[in-house]
Amino acid sequence: MSARILVVDDEPDIRFLLKDILEDEGYQVDIAEHARAANEKRQSNMPDLVLLDIWMPEVDGVTLLKQWKASNADDCPVVMMSGHGTVETAVEATKFGAYDFVEKPLSMAKLLSTVKAALASASKSGRQEFREKKEEPVGNSRTVHQLKLQFQSLRHSSTPVFLAGVTGSGRRIWASYLSELSHPDNPMKVFDPDRGLSDFLSLNSNLYIEEILDLSQDQQTNIYREIQNDSRQSDYRLILSSRLDYSRLVKHPKILPALASCWRKAIQIPSLNEHIEDIPELLEYYVNWYGDYEQLPYRHFGVAAQNLLRNYSWDGDITQLKHFIKAILANSDQESIELDEIQQILLQTDPSKPKDPENAMQFSIDLDLDLREAREVFEREYLARHLSLSGNNIAELARRVGQERTHLYRKLKTLGLYNKKKS
Repeated sequence: MSARILVVDDEPDIRFLLKDILEDEGYQVDIAEHARAANEKRQSNMPDLVLLDIWMPEVDGVTLLKQWKASNADDCPVVMMSGHGTVETAVEATKFGAYDFVEKPLSMAKLLSTVKAALASASKSGRQEFREKKEEPVGNSRTVHQLKLQFQSLRHSSTPVFLAGVTGSGRRIWASYLSELSHPDNPMKVFDPDRGLSDFLSLNSNLYIEEILDLSQDQQTNIYREIQNDSRQSDYRLILSSRLDYSRLVKHPKILPALASCWRKAIQIPSLNEHIEDIPELLEYYVNWYGDYEQLPYRHFGVAAQNLLRNYSWDGDITQLKHFIKAILANSDQESIELDEIQQILLQTDPSKPKDPENAMQFSIDLDLDLREAREVFEREYLARHLSLSGNNIAELARRVGQERTHLYRKLKTLGLYNKKKS
């Protein structure tokens, strides 16, 4: 079957020209005029390659690329299409996961050679390796070592396993670790509470439920029946999890009492503060993780930096540590990470930090406005404030609000905030 290509461009002439040319070359082609349409096309027909324009209304191409890569839904190669004024941006997009870029006006020879090279790079084995990549429990502490031994002792069993641990402690990582031990060739399924259980309880793979409290009473009843079903013939198991331990879960009004009683024998996943000696290994692991999967630069935490982080109170647990690592890798290309930079990023990523009143914005929105109009009011006030704090410097504004500059120029003009003399 020929490869499927999605062309995303807000200019209809370019969309239909590319469609005609690529179809003449034997490809299947879908077209989309903006980000929303592109997402819909990807859901209905997963492409083998995307040709993505940088300049688009509402959501620009670079922002859309980042969203796709952050979702880890697939590793479909993306080739950026840029006008002369956005070549620099297109080159920058390769750092966020774009395979390559082609410059407008398009050279068909260059375009077709790039398409062939991008499709060749996305071999089936490479895509499968990407999809099957899992996070692993990391650490050499006694706590982590003993927990690994406990999970290894369960590898040949199909009995249900119950996990308890605070939010962010990595319960899903440990569940995946157990599933990988017992069924390395059949990835664990994660249950979606918004879907029915009938599709999952056939259990042709291990089934993980992240939070038992998210299930309805009927779903809990069905799960409990499955747990009690001694006649079920299956090599696969249920792995059920909760942020609450038995003493708190049994008192919760949303839990089926019989199901709550199962947590008497739950495996407790420790919080990060219970094994802070593993922080150096966690830092190294996730620095490499974000380098491999989000193309963030490799940066080095020195001994002083590691000691500071070992003595920090990680209220958001491993999830907070990961957010910190990702933020500090994206903050600079400097290989060495200094202590003052760490302090700054910790303040930005700490959900419990006190808010600086000078860094807050309050205003009223008329509830008679529709959502689009209300969003425009917010964006105008938000960007006007940041533009002032940035000294009307667009590069600094882009850094502050986390947006690509070409998209910002268009947004500022739309909102009446763009003044060429000041920029």
